[in-house]
Amino acid sequence: MFKIRIVSMALLSIVFVSLKSHADSNADEKNIKLKNLSLLLDWKPNTNHIGFYVAKNKGFYSQYGIQLKILNPTQTTATALVGTGKADFGISYANDLIYARNAHVPIVSLAGIIQKDSSCFVWRTNSKIKSIKDLEGKRYGGWGSPEENATLKYIFEKNGAQFNKLKILTTGAQDFLPATLKNVDFTWEYRAWNILAAELKGVSVGTYCPNEHFSELNKPSPLVITSENKIKREPDLVKNFMKATSLGFEFAIQNPEQAAKILIEEVPELEGNLVNASTKMLSSMFQADAPKWGYQSESRFEAYAGWMKKVDLIQQIPKASEYLDNSFLP
Repeated sequence: MFKIRIVSMALLSIVFVSLKSHADSNADEKNIKLKNLSLLLDWKPNTNHIGFYVAKNKGFYSQYGIQLKILNPTQTTATALVGTGKADFGISYANDLIYARNAHVPIVSLAGIIQKDSSCFVWRTNSKIKSIKDLEGKRYGGWGSPEENATLKYIFEKNGAQFNKLKILTTGAQDFLPATLKNVDFTWEYRAWNILAAELKGVSVGTYCPNEHFSELNKPSPLVITSENKIKREPDLVKNFMKATSLGFEFAIQNPEQAAKILIEEVPELEGNLVNASTKMLSSMFQADAPKWGYQSESRFEAYAGWMKKVDLIQQIPKASEYLDNSFLP
């Protein structure tokens, strides 16, 4: 991973500070009119989004002539709103992207925020669950999406467990800790957020992370998306947005403590210990073994789309080259 000496990190920090000062002074001296752009999140602000907040805080967007407004999610997905031009950029997922392309919604993914899927099924260890077989007869709490059922069924069958014995409950946006106290036995969470939050509170948990067992389920997630129309009409603006965004995530990778401090400053309602621990964990996961932050492997998306077809989530597999575009990464 990233083995950077302390001296190098200090120099990088100076460079980023200089960039911010240069960006701010340029905007003032030249009286540049910034272009207003919107980014619609997929969920409430968390460390998956840290690069955007860092880039905004440190003036990287203004350096490239952008005034970015970060919007909280609505009942309509970012994929749909970006596809219809109601938002310029958004955060989405591989399954939503593939559904959209098959429905002729002109969405394109510009970057994978985390190189590997970091979601896991999680339960309290005092529930005596030690394997997938032990989940038979248990209560799963989720959103009621087709992907949940398909993923659980696939995992159950591969582990010799009977899926029809699982009790699936639609609980919606409930956090793991309160949900597993009374309503359900296990949920599906991100390793570096709700699972980490439980561990930081001293709760012993067990996990089953699909990406560790099935390569076809391991794809970059979440994704930065825009529309074909935005790319066609304003390619330079898209490129500048991605340059600034990349600087934000690269800063978080190289300076997790400083990046965490910025996110807490920008979103003060977040719990500080969780943000710090999560950013540290994700700093080695954002880019991982990819050639650069945000890079998207077509073969990994094609493998996932092939799995979606295999389990009857889709009828056709869209060409990855039509909905992935790495060319805007600096």
